[in-house]
Amino acid sequence: MDRTNNRPLRATRRLLTALLVPALVSAQPASPVRQLFSGFFEEFLRLNPEAATALGRSDYDDRWTDWSAAGRNERAKLVGNYLARLNTIPLDKLPERDRINAEVFRFGLERQLDTDRLGLEGMLRVQQLFGAHTNIYQTIDQMPTGTVKDYENIIARLNAVPAYVDQTIALFESATAARLAQPRLVADLVIQQLFAQVQQKPDHSPLLAAFRRMPASIPKDEQDRLQQRATSAYEQSFLPAWRKLLGYMSGTYVQKVRAAIGVNTVPDGDRLYAFQVRIMTTTAMTPHEIHELGLKEVARIETAMQAITRETGFAGTLAEFEAKLAADPAQHFASRDEMLVYCRNILMLMEPELPRLFKLLPRTPIGVRAIPPDREAATASHYTPGTPDVTRPAYFNLQAYRPETQVRYSKTALVLHEAIPGHHLQISLQQEMRDLPDFRNLLPFRNSAYTEGWALYAESLGEEVGVGTDPYTRFGRLASERFRAVRLVVDTGLHTMGWSREQAVQYFHDHAPEEGLDEIDRYIAWPGQALAYKIGQLKIRELRTMAEQKLAARFDIRNFHDLILRNGAVPLDLLEKFVTAHLDEAARH
Repeated sequence: MDRTNNRPLRATRRLLTALLVPALVSAQPASPVRQLFSGFFEEFLRLNPEAATALGRSDYDDRWTDWSAAGRNERAKLVGNYLARLNTIPLDKLPERDRINAEVFRFGLERQLDTDRLGLEGMLRVQQLFGAHTNIYQTIDQMPTGTVKDYENIIARLNAVPAYVDQTIALFESATAARLAQPRLVADLVIQQLFAQVQQKPDHSPLLAAFRRMPASIPKDEQDRLQQRATSAYEQSFLPAWRKLLGYMSGTYVQKVRAAIGVNTVPDGDRLYAFQVRIMTTTAMTPHEIHELGLKEVARIETAMQAITRETGFAGTLAEFEAKLAADPAQHFASRDEMLVYCRNILMLMEPELPRLFKLLPRTPIGVRAIPPDREAATASHYTPGTPDVTRPAYFNLQAYRPETQVRYSKTALVLHEAIPGHHLQISLQQEMRDLPDFRNLLPFRNSAYTEGWALYAESLGEEVGVGTDPYTRFGRLASERFRAVRLVVDTGLHTMGWSREQAVQYFHDHAPEEGLDEIDRYIAWPGQALAYKIGQLKIRELRTMAEQKLAARFDIRNFHDLILRNGAVPLDLLEKFVTAHLDEAARH
């Protein structure tokens, strides 16, 4: 088998998943609460067109979300109205599945209302990973390109960028007036990305990539017409607007940035950070409790890593072992392509082992691709979901920046985290569940503690089926887990304890030397998000230990994973309540 093949729609994999995935459960008859879910989903997509595009709905592919004050108010009113309607429904009388969905619905609605009240959107949309500017590129990359109408939608969106930029600038002005600006280093990263993007000519811009590979089903004269219109939209609408945004960020916004990097230094900052901790971990843990947990986890994991160094015959310290690996040419990549091939091979090794761990497998295919050069330096590796109808594949977006500095031993954990059995398996299965209401696939209702916790937990599953069992790969997996524990320490240090960036850099140097310092800038830009991974993983691992103890010889890993995955992403307290109830019931029989 050619393990370097990255065609995401491989016929063999389609056949395999068709055989392995049983018929999905049919949708239940509409109840009042399900009618509520359905109504919200359609209205949400209308007011959030990029969300529709992400889910493969083309109804609103010719427009952007309205970020004007009126548009934001309309979305807040929608959320408030549906929360009020939900509060009239007695949840204790609902079937279990509907009750869980209603609790997730409530959590997401309250989260959105509180985000609006606290004014966080205006601050958090200035960031290098998922900012207002990267949203344009990510959304157009997800748009379909099969028909003339699809291409006209891209052109329409390019022509709508000036209004989007004006609304975005007004949003940023509102945030800075409330003293909710990002620090200078975050603004500088955004400015660097914008500067690189305005230098791109039409024939090199990712925004027009689809026009350089148009399908033969579109006549040549139509292709020429669409290409000319796209180039005109890019040059006359997009570029002037992007230069305006760059000018605002580099001339006005940088004059209003906050001096300190911790979000606790903005007005009511401790409350803002506590809110971020709550929504990102879905627990009642305080920042100080999380900081102490992180310190303990780092120490525990480093003890396990030191044991592996002894297993290889190395007699030095952990830092010396890491330095030895970092200096070993065999541990590095010669090129981006070599790194891509290496990661695709890991994916191909893991795929056939999945039935040993799971009862259901996703139908949505996944590919591996490098992050574009204009964003790669400041963008971490991440996952882009496919569409629920399987018409668009998912992708693991690999940060292949400076491949000669990246190490091989960390890549197995990374692939398992972002692809299978991590994000791709969990998110695609959720999207493909017909008995989950559609709103569950919307970003505000996918909590990070569950999704990132699952992905971190999934990194260890390769070893259970013989993938990545050599000492160096196991060391890499522990290094990855330690990295997430380091995040608990650094994120809380930065935003609660007054840490400087230099202190964070030093802690990284001591406990996560294999990681790029762009990670620290990510935590500064997006407070609290980095906490989700380890908190979620520890909860899932705790529930697995509980299941193994309660069921003893009757414990089945496939049944346990089905129990964790069957309701999709839910807050951790709700997950624990559900799993515990089902384990208690199983233990009685």
